[in-house]
Amino acid sequence: MNKKGMIGTIVLIGVLLVVGFFWFVREWNGEESEKCVPASCCHASECVSESEAPNCDGSICTMDCRPETMDCGQGHCDFIDGKCGVVWDE
Repeated sequence: MNKKGMIGTIVLIGVLLVVGFFWFVREWNGEESEKCVPASCCHASECVSESEAPNCDGSICTMDCRPETMDCGQGHCDFIDGKCGVVWDE
């Protein structure tokens, strides 16, 4: 391979590394840019991404602290293994 071809190959590899780095950073941060929220308006026991959140306008919920729900601080939504889920608090 001549000198000109070698320089072109090195430049191409450099460009691919830079593009790959920025793609990786964007993908890595993408998970954290969206929030996890309760999947239902009242007594939620599951979580979904904010873009899939239910419309709770006009919802009226009881003030019960139902077991196996996130009521009264029993749990909260967060990312678990790359998807939304419930973190049960002790």
